[in-house]
Amino acid sequence: MTDVPVGRLMSTELVTVAAEATAAEAAERMLETGVNSILVVDEAGRLEGLLTGWDFVRLVRENDPHDATLVGECMTADVVTASEDDSVEALADLADGEYSHLPVTDGDGVVVGMLSTTDLTKHLARR
Repeated sequence: MTDVPVGRLMSTELVTVAAEATAAEAAERMLETGVNSILVVDEAGRLEGLLTGWDFVRLVRENDPHDATLVGECMTADVVTASEDDSVEALADLADGEYSHLPVTDGDGVVVGMLSTTDLTKHLARR
């Protein structure tokens, strides 16, 4: 694989939610848009966390799934990110299955895209 910048492969149609939204609202948004994870951002678009299907599994196991749990309480807060200029090859952890989604942020922490294993698969299939 040649050096391909993340910015060429990432998705820019972002599905976001505020940390103050309820988990039920986030789940509804994820179902409406067909995504497996949703970016948690502040009013300026800066990344605060990532809410994934696994986070919902944990939420249901630990709580009543119809409670008013806030996204900020169940999201993954320590999110590994990439920048648009990072080389896809440098993101070996994603390809190794450690992550299925990597938010792409600018220097100020504002989310500008999302790189998924699907994006990588499409790229490899075109090669």
